[in-house]
Amino acid sequence: MPSRSSHQGPDRTRNLPRFALACGLALVTAFAGASAGVHLLFHRAARDGHNVASLAADGNGAAAGSHRHGIPVCGQPVLRSPFSYDGRVGRYASGRAGLPTYGRPRSNFPHDTAGYVLPTGRHDYQSYQLRPDTVYYLLPGVHIGSFEADTNDVFVGGFSRGTPTVLTGNYHDGGQAIDSNSTLGNQRGVVIEYLTIEKYKPDANAAAINQDTNTGWTIRYNTVTLNVPGAGIFAGTNNTIKDNCLAMNGQYGFQSAAVNHWGRDRLTSGPYNITVVGNEISHNDTCDFSGRLSNPAIGWSNHDPVPARYRNPQCGTVTPNGDQGGFKLWQTDGVTIKDNYIHNNWGPGAWVDTDNANTTFTGNTITANEGEGIIEEISYNFSITNNYLANNNWTDGLGNSGFPGVAIYVSGSGSDSRFGGVPRCPEISCAHQGSYTAQSVIRGNTLVNNGGSIFFFQDSNRFCSDGADGVCTLVDRAGSGPFTVAACAANLRSASVNTRTYIGRRTGSPSEDWWDGCQWLTENVSVTHNTIDFNPAHIPDCNQAAWSDCGAGGLFSEYGSPPNREPGWVVATQLTFFQHDTWADNTYNGPSAFYAWNQGNGDNPVRWGAWTRRVFRGDKCSSAGERQSGFCTGPFGQDRGSTYRRRPVS
Repeated sequence: MPSRSSHQGPDRTRNLPRFALACGLALVTAFAGASAGVHLLFHRAARDGHNVASLAADGNGAAAGSHRHGIPVCGQPVLRSPFSYDGRVGRYASGRAGLPTYGRPRSNFPHDTAGYVLPTGRHDYQSYQLRPDTVYYLLPGVHIGSFEADTNDVFVGGFSRGTPTVLTGNYHDGGQAIDSNSTLGNQRGVVIEYLTIEKYKPDANAAAINQDTNTGWTIRYNTVTLNVPGAGIFAGTNNTIKDNCLAMNGQYGFQSAAVNHWGRDRLTSGPYNITVVGNEISHNDTCDFSGRLSNPAIGWSNHDPVPARYRNPQCGTVTPNGDQGGFKLWQTDGVTIKDNYIHNNWGPGAWVDTDNANTTFTGNTITANEGEGIIEEISYNFSITNNYLANNNWTDGLGNSGFPGVAIYVSGSGSDSRFGGVPRCPEISCAHQGSYTAQSVIRGNTLVNNGGSIFFFQDSNRFCSDGADGVCTLVDRAGSGPFTVAACAANLRSASVNTRTYIGRRTGSPSEDWWDGCQWLTENVSVTHNTIDFNPAHIPDCNQAAWSDCGAGGLFSEYGSPPNREPGWVVATQLTFFQHDTWADNTYNGPSAFYAWNQGNGDNPVRWGAWTRRVFRGDKCSSAGERQSGFCTGPFGQDRGSTYRRRPVS
């Protein structure tokens, strides 16, 4: 991300109370056959006074000063299989005691027609060895190997005499645990439940489960852990990820992107209709794709943000690329992220990056992530409501002092109003998904002691055809309309904007508003009815010397222009005053700061009065002196009806 370091920050654990996490003691039991190095991770946690059920206090800080904990999943009863059969292997008839039922209405799997009990031990099952529409019950114990699923197959684990079902790659058997034979096409409707899936070696940007992004998969009640250097799960179209523990994977807990030709949305060209609900997503990016940190004020030089006890020796050598965290979405449409507990990941907790549309975040608890709690980056139509975010971005903020390190970060994203709007998801299966075509919303969230609050950025040097992203904007019919990489490359040099109205002029061939159409604009986003509690005394090194913008929020761009034709102040002014981004009716407890207009504005942070005072016609950082110097005190006309109390609540 230009003009902004993607590097994240270090472990900060001093004076931090523990609270229960998710990777409970039952998880240790599930790691039968784990490598000595991985076992050492858990033994060290116990030795240091943290049983595995309290690892949430480790990694990126804990919930100091926060008052809400997420609902843990890892090691909890929700993951324990209700199926207890531990007998003979082979084909079984529906109705046998202790096994899943199938083939009839109200059975466990009514659409399947056969059932098989599979033995423990080392077995790889190729697609020709499996049958469609079949329930495969993996006996309690350790299974070493992989599966190539067929359509409507079910893979379900058991639990007997304290022993769950573990499916392991043992760090020797390739990158995928359960996928498909992609040469046979899309294998729809697979269900995976009640398994611990661990120690596979997917490549960077790959995953142990559903690497081929088959459609209609349901992945629920599983522990997906210790898969490196890539991710745990790849989410495809019509996938549901529910009530899983996604912990300590090398890059992400899960990600979603277009991998094959099936399941592609007509608007975004990627997966659509994905539901992620009730999961615990924690301690991912153990391979440190976020990269090393420096902050001389606190003695960091090439600092590894992943504490030694979390580093997985199976990662090998990775190239830090800024792609990491709890999860990441690429070019998705119609995604709901609801009621998840996302914490202690290295990198952001949740990252929506590049031409996503119609994304809903609601009811999530997002705490103690190294970077931002939520990022919306060059994407469209989002809603972030009724989430709780605490103690995020302590480390990334310290590692990138000079750019606000916040809880909710919006970059080049919002809802289009210049070209008729980016539509709701056009596919039938995602008709129920939320759509925010007129305005994106950040509403009703509680933010407690994050590195900063809510911040909007628009990179004045980032545009379609700049060579960095390889895709174009989604406005005006996306790829079937006028704005493509080739068309923007051919026409942007003729583009210009009216600096009275800040509407792009029609230029080029064909005649279009190339200025607005080729940029990812941060526009039409409302920030309302949020509560921001900020006490710098509860955040390590939150001081002027080490971290000058700790506690920041606001919006700015940097001086620049695509492709360097207009004066440098144009994008900053358009973003700040003409793109309908508004704050109102929020409550601030504590000395939150506000940054505005130009990244290099020497008057930042601006005072509350300047941030909120009404903007008159001639008061838009428009004097010759302000434009030349890049300094502007405002006013900025934000946070109408909001309450600001400088004293923290605790």
